[in-house]
Amino acid sequence: MKKRNMDGSSLHPFGVNLTRWLPLLVLVGGLNGGCAFGDLTIQMPQPGTTTGYSGGNERVLIVPAFVDKRAEHRIGMKKNNYNMDTANVFANQNVNEWLGSRLGNELRSAGFVVNPQGDNPNAAKIQGFTHQLFIEPVIQWTTVDLESDISVLIRVSRPDGLEAERRYFVKGLEQALFGLDDTYATSLRKSSDDLMKRVVADIINLLNRFPETSVRP
Repeated sequence: MKKRNMDGSSLHPFGVNLTRWLPLLVLVGGLNGGCAFGDLTIQMPQPGTTTGYSGGNERVLIVPAFVDKRAEHRIGMKKNNYNMDTANVFANQNVNEWLGSRLGNELRSAGFVVNPQGDNPNAAKIQGFTHQLFIEPVIQWTTVDLESDISVLIRVSRPDGLEAERRYFVKGLEQALFGLDDTYATSLRKSSDDLMKRVVADIINLLNRFPETSVRP
């Protein structure tokens, strides 16, 4: 006679209730499927404005594309349930140009006059350096967290002698059961939003604390 659980469901010959573990098995099967082994190109989040800050007071800033300091140019990896790297994740556009445009848009929204390349003799230059931008799945019991890490250095320089720099590291986490490919961009949007809020606030505070002075001829 076949053994059954108290709720009437059938037991596996080894005593495992497969019905209870079916959702997890489906998830694991999906991670091991063919889709896990194909390279992925994600749409980078559009460089909008999210900080809501003000205080630029029409001061002129030069904000070029970031300088690439990354060790590798893929922006992520895909893994199977054994935590093995199975495929690469690439961006659909230049990461450093995307970061420069994103920062420029945020500063412009805050009231600055922003040019990628300016000829104003008193303009401050905001130069970013990309040290890391990477997304990967972190597999939990029943979910997969898409974790994105961004590390950049921001250097501010001005003709009157002002120089400052700061390193930033932010993390974005997006939880997903299915459709993992769609959540890479969502995770990146969270981390880049957090980065912009920190960088723009620091730039406003720095320039307010040290107002520009006349440049000597």
